[in-house]
Amino acid sequence: MKTTHFPNGVCCGGTSVPRSGLSGYSPGTLYSLKDASLGQAPAWINIGTYASCLFVPFGPVMGYGVHAVGGPLDCTNGSTTSNMLTGMVNPTDLCFAGMFESDDNDQVQCTVPAGKNYALVTNSADPLNAHDFQVAVLRDNCVPGWDIFAAGTYTPIAGDTTTITITVTGALAGDLAFATYGSTDDTDVIQKCVVSANTLVITASADPAASHTIHYVIFRPRGSFKPSHYIAYAGTETPLDAATATLSITVTGAAVGDIPILSWHTSDDTDTILSAAVTANTLTAVLSADPAVAHAVNYMLLRAY
Repeated sequence: MKTTHFPNGVCCGGTSVPRSGLSGYSPGTLYSLKDASLGQAPAWINIGTYASCLFVPFGPVMGYGVHAVGGPLDCTNGSTTSNMLTGMVNPTDLCFAGMFESDDNDQVQCTVPAGKNYALVTNSADPLNAHDFQVAVLRDNCVPGWDIFAAGTYTPIAGDTTTITITVTGALAGDLAFATYGSTDDTDVIQKCVVSANTLVITASADPAASHTIHYVIFRPRGSFKPSHYIAYAGTETPLDAATATLSITVTGAAVGDIPILSWHTSDDTDTILSAAVTANTLTAVLSADPAVAHAVNYMLLRAY
């Protein structure tokens, strides 16, 4: 890492934000991330000490950030639809929905209705109070309210059951998590994601065994930690009627190692998103059936800082 210190001693810049715990940066030191691009934050500030720095981002990101988060919302309205984050959503935002609580394989989608200022969550069946929704709203060039605390890909082991416990050091109750299968050999679905101290618990519809991998992301309110990843790319894909359940989405700049998280934007049935994988310039999503044009998928690709 090459860092340039400017003459006043409270500003510096370079191509990589100083790692946490380094000495020599006064509290309040500003750091400019040279050539910041994609979804990176260009401006950082040390909220640690001179002996042990902790740089956190402030201001807008250069791409998509997590503008707002909603939930868990207890589903008690007796309807397949619920409004969330009223007054906090723009029509151009991207919404990702998942379950915090679930007792079945219901599928959830999330859209921003035209001209409205809320996220509309639609479940594949009346969820009753056995379900809780959670929603993340992505906005382009925003000042994020939440950043990525951790993200990764987990391969289930022999001891895992339908309840998959992933150790994530530093994770806290109140963090929000989403997950997508990275590989699968069946039609299992991820039912819910719950974060507690140092732990992410993912519940699947069946024991995934080692033939599956799971991509996950954990969001936390911005300001108290250095993010591990940023949202390099995000968008909505409306499948063409190509008579195939495999979507090949061109994402120029996508690279092996990016972590994909997918969520239904719209759907007219109970089709599921089975898996997602990233190769050079391409996101490949496998669905449980030919989605045709009645479906659309929201995606975000995460990249490590």
